[in-house]
Amino acid sequence: MSLMSLISPINLFDVSFLNRPHLEVASYVIGIGDAFTSHKLYQQVPEGVPHGTEIKDVGTRYHDVTYAVMAGDNGKKAERDALAAKAVLNTVLALNWAGMRYLKENNPDYINNLGVDHAPKKTPTRRPTSVTPDAPNKVALEHGKISGTLRLLLGKVPGAVSYFVQACQGDPNDPANWNQEWQFTKIKGGVELTGLEPGKIYYIRVRCFGHSGYGPWSTYVHLMVV
Repeated sequence: MSLMSLISPINLFDVSFLNRPHLEVASYVIGIGDAFTSHKLYQQVPEGVPHGTEIKDVGTRYHDVTYAVMAGDNGKKAERDALAAKAVLNTVLALNWAGMRYLKENNPDYINNLGVDHAPKKTPTRRPTSVTPDAPNKVALEHGKISGTLRLLLGKVPGAVSYFVQACQGDPNDPANWNQEWQFTKIKGGVELTGLEPGKIYYIRVRCFGHSGYGPWSTYVHLMVV
């Protein structure tokens, strides 16, 4: 254990994702929030330490506003930057707290399964590697419970932090037609795709985001919305 880890417990984690583009950082923050929310050791945290739900809520708003800016709404840049600062602060505070608990209790459960890798050990003979998630190979569509929706059924992909879903009307070979997108961190039982036009055929594809970046797109599936 290094002296630097004792001074700054967050050094136990690989936080290099904070240097990635806004949308990727937001995806990591959402995944970390989910991990803290479900972690048995962090159901209660002291005052001043963000709970997992707070981390995820801010991360989700950060993601949505970032996507709006990417779509051309430059008036939201200031809001995006403010949310970015808050999302990073919440994440750093929570990871620092987790690192302190680990250092005090010497229990690795405090820093495992938190949606972020541990910092790589610096040795001359070993280099850390990470694997990009594979394309989802279990993708199916069914009609949603209400008009204008589809239900997407996915198999879990190892290494995936979140799942990006795109929808297309028209020729699926034209990249410009893939103009609707959703993001999900939990897929068990299926996810709802909303805001679709009844009577139209939609093509759907999925790719995963992991600690080493985006994986390839799945083969698309299609269904008419009712």
